Amino acid sequence: MRKIIPKVFIVLSIYAGVLQAQEGQKPQVSYASFHARESADWVKNAVIYEVYLRSFSKEGTLKALETRIPELKKLGVTVIWLMPIHPVGKEKRKGSLGSPYSVQDYYVINPEFGTLDDFKSLVNTVHQQGLKIIIDLVANHTAWDNLMLKEHQEWYTHDASGKIISPNPDWTDVADLNYDNLELRKYMITMMKYWVRDIGIDGFRCDVAELVPIDFWEDARKELDAIKSVMMLSEGTLPEHHLKAFDLTYSWNVYDVLEKIISDSTPVTIFHGLLKTESYQFPKGSLRMRFITNHDKNAYDGPAVEKFTSLGAKATAVLTFTYPGVPLIYNGEEVGNTKRLGLFEKTDIDWSKNAEFRTLYETLSMLRRQHPALVGGLYSAVQNSNDKRVLSFIRIQRKDSVFVVINFGSAPVKVMLKFPANLNRTWEDFFTNMSVHTTNGQVEMQLSPLGFVVLSPFSEN
Repeated sequence: MRKIIPKVFIVLSIYAGVLQAQEGQKPQVSYASFHARESADWVKNAVIYEVYLRSFSKEGTLKALETRIPELKKLGVTVIWLMPIHPVGKEKRKGSLGSPYSVQDYYVINPEFGTLDDFKSLVNTVHQQGLKIIIDLVANHTAWDNLMLKEHQEWYTHDASGKIISPNPDWTDVADLNYDNLELRKYMITMMKYWVRDIGIDGFRCDVAELVPIDFWEDARKELDAIKSVMMLSEGTLPEHHLKAFDLTYSWNVYDVLEKIISDSTPVTIFHGLLKTESYQFPKGSLRMRFITNHDKNAYDGPAVEKFTSLGAKATAVLTFTYPGVPLIYNGEEVGNTKRLGLFEKTDIDWSKNAEFRTLYETLSMLRRQHPALVGGLYSAVQNSNDKRVLSFIRIQRKDSVFVVINFGSAPVKVMLKFPANLNRTWEDFFTNMSVHTTNGQVEMQLSPLGFVVLSPFSEN
């Protein structure tokens, strides 16, 4: 019998390795000399929007989402990510509705959301609007009343007494899958191909991807690539995920410092350091998904406006869209949602509030569309006279450049910025159309608390 190592231990070991690298020690394996797999342009250019169907509308249905796809396109979204769409297990269920990550049947649509025809119609509308759609894939575990458990107990992880177990003591509503079984692997890949080939989705966000063997993901990706161009998003931080299997990994490293930055316990120069650390750890060209909240963090840490304040939520959103990577919007952020959207119950988002947040996200999305430097441009720190609280950097790609300054302090600040003299020119703020002229590589700016400017070269056209 194979020795069973609790998956929570694996996660902690991975996290310890990341911490070791962040502390300046050499990681045991270096992937920095490798190149990440080449992703499609639509993946690199993506603005991802995560939909929690229960909260997105009062109806909580696929049809209700479909009617608002044009609205999401106007927001600047290019990829819709749906949290799990499958029926939720009833056995050992948490809460009245159960976790969407307790999957009862991978081939069926949760009747709470609608029918398979409803989902096909949604996919068609998304594609007609020129967008892409991916779904959450929960490959690490299933509900206890999943038919697979009844028919194929050998596909699950057993303890020394032969009892099927959960992945860890907290996830009591799910049973752990064992990828040592080759028939399980075949089943899961066949299922993934069904959703891509037969239904037409454009990829998967892969839940706790680090807990599933990487060779499974690599095999699955190879078969999906033979069907069409897809996006594969790993809920993980493993550098090796970028080599063959995944386009994107989660940027927990940035999220984890945001609260410290807002509370003034960490200088903003850490953002420069995080990118340097990534360059030592990750294959060249790796795409990281940047976010200020998601379904887990909203539910357990609180929404961005609660965690960072309203002004802080805007400043961190600007960072997410201008820092190297691919930005995520979690549903409700575009109205400054103040509610925790619990995973086991239905909590509706109030869409009538905070129109300025929607304007902000529309503007940030437009900024990325108009400036390729924000998608693939080089990142260079710009010196300033208050580098503890004021973050300043420039993104450059060929003739395109964007200059970003964010005051993460709670007080107004006057700051002098200095950068190479060859960038002397007149700049225009994307939000206010205010002109700023740099002379001898210097410019002085006045920034409000948690204020920001995003500058591009002034053009009379």
